[in-house]
Amino acid sequence: MNESLEIIIRTILAYLWLWLYTKLIGMRLIAQNSYHLFVLTMMIGTIGGNMAFNLKISLMNFILSMFVISVIGYALMRISLNSKKVDAAISGEPIVIIKDGELLQEQMKKYKYSMEALKQGLRGKDIFEIEQVEFAVLELNGTLSVLKKRKYRNVTWQDLEKIMK
Repeated sequence: MNESLEIIIRTILAYLWLWLYTKLIGMRLIAQNSYHLFVLTMMIGTIGGNMAFNLKISLMNFILSMFVISVIGYALMRISLNSKKVDAAISGEPIVIIKDGELLQEQMKKYKYSMEALKQGLRGKDIFEIEQVEFAVLELNGTLSVLKKRKYRNVTWQDLEKIMK
């Protein structure tokens, strides 16, 4: 078979496999909200990319490799959906960084989360002083969820209704 034609066929097959697998796993794979999904995404992308143009390895070996990693990823996803304990072991759990207004530096060290990363996450929430934060959680996908201290929160209609009564 002509090399160019084989590359075209391999590329189409790799794309179709990756597209179907992504549809099967769903949005969780796209969001990459855990270590195992991040690793899975890298491996599938690497195998798919090599499958498209590495003519030294047989197409059947690539298909076998894609199948095995896909089964592993699907099995981990199904198991983690059925068991919170297993999901926590595989995916990890959110990490409390600030609790009751107190910075938990040991947690930050344990999970290798720097002060600069914390400040950046807070700035992304329009918070420029750590003292404004009551509670902060580092989520599995790397984002920071923050609850401001009461005196720094925005006024809501509910707050205004209480005053007007």
